[in-house]
Amino acid sequence: MVERMLVSHFFRRFFDNDTISMDGDTQTSVVRSLSIFAVPGLVVAFFLQTSYAVWPPRPLWIAMTDQYFFVLYSFVAMGAVAIFEWAMLFPDRLDFLILSPLPLKPRQMLAAKAKALARFLGLFLVGCNFFGMLMLPAVSGKYFFRHVYAHSVAVLGAGLFAVLFFLALGGILLCVLKAAWFRVALPMLQLVSVMALALLLLLLPLFDASLQPLLEDPSSFARYLPPFWFLGVYEKLLLGGAAPTFASPMSRDGGWGILIAAAVVLMTYPVAWSRMCRMAVEGSAGKRRKPAGWLSSLLHWAVIRRPRERAIFHFISQTMARNNRYQIYLAFYCGTGFALAIACALSFRTVAGTIHFALSDEGLHAMMPLLLFWVVAGLRAAFAFPMNLPAGWIFHMAGENRDACTTAAKSWVLLSAAMVMGCIVVLLRMAGWDIRQLMVQAECGFCLAILLVDGFFFSFRQSAPFNRPRLPGRTSLPVMLTLYVGVFPPFIFLMMNAEVWLERHPANLSLVVFVAVVLHFVLEMVRPGSEGIEEDVGEDGELFQTLGLSCGSPN
Repeated sequence: MVERMLVSHFFRRFFDNDTISMDGDTQTSVVRSLSIFAVPGLVVAFFLQTSYAVWPPRPLWIAMTDQYFFVLYSFVAMGAVAIFEWAMLFPDRLDFLILSPLPLKPRQMLAAKAKALARFLGLFLVGCNFFGMLMLPAVSGKYFFRHVYAHSVAVLGAGLFAVLFFLALGGILLCVLKAAWFRVALPMLQLVSVMALALLLLLLPLFDASLQPLLEDPSSFARYLPPFWFLGVYEKLLLGGAAPTFASPMSRDGGWGILIAAAVVLMTYPVAWSRMCRMAVEGSAGKRRKPAGWLSSLLHWAVIRRPRERAIFHFISQTMARNNRYQIYLAFYCGTGFALAIACALSFRTVAGTIHFALSDEGLHAMMPLLLFWVVAGLRAAFAFPMNLPAGWIFHMAGENRDACTTAAKSWVLLSAAMVMGCIVVLLRMAGWDIRQLMVQAECGFCLAILLVDGFFFSFRQSAPFNRPRLPGRTSLPVMLTLYVGVFPPFIFLMMNAEVWLERHPANLSLVVFVAVVLHFVLEMVRPGSEGIEEDVGEDGELFQTLGLSCGSPN
């Protein structure tokens, strides 16, 4: 009974947080999350039915590209789930502080968490592949039951390997590094992992066009990519002895990969559990390195002059540094941006199973708007998630100035964008760009960063970041899809053409800066003021519980 309650509690903890659920309804959160992951497989299988309905039948290697999509999607989707929920694979500080004093054995907590984790990952593994397992064999029109079996084993194996691989990677990192180094290395590992997964998806058209030469060459790099291992499993189970020659060795690699990753997880998880327990109890009591005095003084003099803004600015810095949940969101946004930038900046082509790449001039022009967009969007999303509500009382007690909160948040984002701009300019210089091109990039990036911050923070409900409870109905999926699907691609093409035009006519740079400054001031004037922002009221109608005390009371 106790173990069942613990398993149920740990399973709910995967969903009941302010980043996923606003009302604490676990069932609703589960349905929403599974629906998002299940839709791509359903949509692709639905549109493939017209391709299989024509005569003659779809050629072997063309059909194999369809199968590869489902294998790759399972791998990427489950890898993303494992990365996103990595911090929740262990009980957090609140769990340890509440559950540890109870008469529970550590073995009970470990077993309950492992069962909840298996249930959570199994639910997503089946959910993201369910429609593909039925619809693709149905539309292909032959060997239905055998096709269902081959498809199910391949996609479930790919997803399982992705989960075990990232669990093993994080476990090794946690067991090898000290706590301070681990807190620094984990966000970087998450960023690189997301970037690699996104690149695999972005390179899907390249692999589809060159699948046969890639897989038929024994020395091809494709032999080292896990999704191709499980494509080999797919073909071996579906075609048997008639499968292509790559299927047997790659299917063996897939089987060994799952076994090795599972063994590493079993060895590292108990040790990682013990270390996470100690880190959670110790919390942030360890000594932290303070920022350099000269840097703080420079920021205070040049950027954040008012005391209120300085307090909020440093509060943002400390929160982002110590809370991995915010770092995960930034890893997903920035990793996606980096993957898009790499895919644009490099042109790929395959020759005899080998991928050759070269720098693309048009793609290099897309790097600045791409990365600035995703960095600003990621920080805006992180600021909106209320995972630090207990710290909000200090702002209210001090007389929260909402304009100061917004100004400090925008300053923090602008400084982050400026660092990204500097890195891009250095990379472009290393790529051989001349001074005129770098000046165009720097000025365009500066103007774009200001306008992106103004745009993303235009409706920012002025309060301290991470401290505004999210209200139901505030997130609109159609608006998000319009922004990232309808607005983002034309925006990138427009900025690329504008940069090329300015390089040819650099005299117009002053006009661009003037227009950007005018737009900035117009947006500042029409932005809703603090008097137009509704307050966060609690159950008793108060902003927060005051216990009947007042800062202005004469007594």
